[in-house]
Parts: sequence; structure tokens; C-alpha cells
Amino acid sequence: MKKLIILSLLLSVTGYAEEKRLSLSIDVPEYKQSNKHNSLNYNSRVRFLVIHYTSSNWQRSLELLTLPEHKVSSHYLIPESFDETYSEQDLVVYQLVSENDRAWHAGKSQWEDRENINDQSIGIELVNNSACYYQDDNETLDFTDDYLCSFKDYDPKQIQLLIELVRQILERHLEITPTRVIGHSDIQPAVKSDPGPKFPWQILHQHGIGAWYDHETVNKYWLKFTDTNMPSVAQVQCGLKSYGYGIEQTGEYDEQTYDFIRAFQIHFQPWQTDGRTDSKTVATLWALLEKYFPNILDAEGRLQCL
Repeated sequence: MKKLIILSLLLSVTGYAEEKRLSLSIDVPEYKQSNKHNSLNYNSRVRFLVIHYTSSNWQRSLELLTLPEHKVSSHYLIPESFDETYSEQDLVVYQLVSENDRAWHAGKSQWEDRENINDQSIGIELVNNSACYYQDDNETLDFTDDYLCSFKDYDPKQIQLLIELVRQILERHLEITPTRVIGHSDIQPAVKSDPGPKFPWQILHQHGIGAWYDHETVNKYWLKFTDTNMPSVAQVQCGLKSYGYGIEQTGEYDEQTYDFIRAFQIHFQPWQTDGRTDSKTVATLWALLEKYFPNILDAEGRLQCL
């Protein structure tokens, strides 16, 4: 392709400047782009994987996650068996948002030192009719009793599809380490309880997905904490913070501490979700810290809090 280029030259002739215009025609190359050379100096924007339940049947879940008036979405949606609103013969994993794009599934949230988890996560919604209701403004109820939850079992076929999907996601996004496979309640414990205590975190761990503790290590710390003084509330808050929870270290057993302890129990102690900092719960937390963050514990198992 030819393009006419006008050049203006100032020439000095007999003591004064005379402007001369020269016209040149040059070839302008056609735009081309190559992927021949690739850098190894990069990482994925995706650091976290967040699992949710929809609290609705298939049809309603699809509407909520796709219609613009609801302003929520997820990257993937997985139906469950025996749902009358799901008409396909086989269960299928549905991708609703590209992994390269930002889905709106996490709200105001925090994990590790990151906030606004939507910016750096993949969200998976599981069709499940579990639900929790909250009465934050009811002054007759304290923070241990201002919610009502009903949790439903998960469909084994749905969980098998989830496992296969997450395995593929983990291969694509190496930044998602075991402690970064989390539930919605882990990152928004004051207002969310999904995927709930019936979600099979231990089964996922057996398939190489997410974090879980070693029972022998839990027993070690349980014996220690029942024989000597248990860690203080401040140390428990530090332990939760070190693991990834966005808790403030107030040194007091306050409402946010209850919420974070309960979220931790929903994930790792689903048979006990009372929000209490008892020896079994704290022993479980310490076992996870020893396994995944060993450098923050000294040789005696004492937490090195800042």
C-alpha cells in the first residue's frame, strides 16, 4: 500500500530561509502480529476458586445467573439430578462466563490479603435448594441466633462433574493452591453459609482438590490443648488470619469472630457449626496451619503472631 508523505525543508539561500516542499511516496507495511516468541514471565490473574450453592432449582438458578436485572453470575453452573425443571437427559457442566472475564459471584469479600475476590477468582454454582435466612436487625436475637438454615444433600453425580471440572481448572490456573479452593462462606462469613456443611470438602481433597487436615495432627494438638492452656482468642484470630480468613485481630470473642469460626467449622468441622472456639476446633485449625503454613509455628507448635 502506498502513502504520500509531505516533507517540509527549510533551506538557507543567500541569507534568507526559503521553504521547499518535497513529495515522497513510501511503502507502509501491512499490520501483522506473531505469537512466535512467548515469555515465561507471567502468571494467571486467577488465584481463587469459590464454590456456591444456588438455593434454587435449575430454571430459577439459570435465570438468576444470566438475566441482567439480577446482576449476579458465575463462570460455571452445574445442575443436579431429579430436578423437574431440568429437561436434559444427562447432567452437563454449563459455562456461563469465560474464565478470562470477571463474573459477579463473590460480592464484598476477602481472602488472604486480597479483597474483591471477583477480580481474581473463578466461581462455580451448584444447583441445590439449601438456604439460610438472616435477621440482622432483630434486636431480640444475638449474633449466635439471628439466622435459620436448611441444608440439603448434594447429588453424587453433580459432585463427580464438579471434581472433573475443578481438575481442569487447576491445570489451567496454577495459582489456585489447596488453601485457595474455598466456599462462599469463607470469604463472606457474616452473610453467607454456602456451600454449607453438607458439601463434601474431604471427598474433593481425596481427588487432589483443596485443603484438608491430617487426623493424627488434629489429635496431637487436641491432646496438647486439653492438657495445657488453649490458645487465646487473639491467637485463634491470628491463626484464622494466617490461614486466609479476613478476620480483624481484636483479641475479643466478638460477632465477627463467631462468624469466622462458624465459617471455618462449616468447611472443616461440618458436624459442629456453633461458632465456639473449643479445643477440637482450634486443634483442627492448628493442624491445617502445620500442614500448609508450617513456618508460622515454632517447634513447640506455638503460633508466631505479629
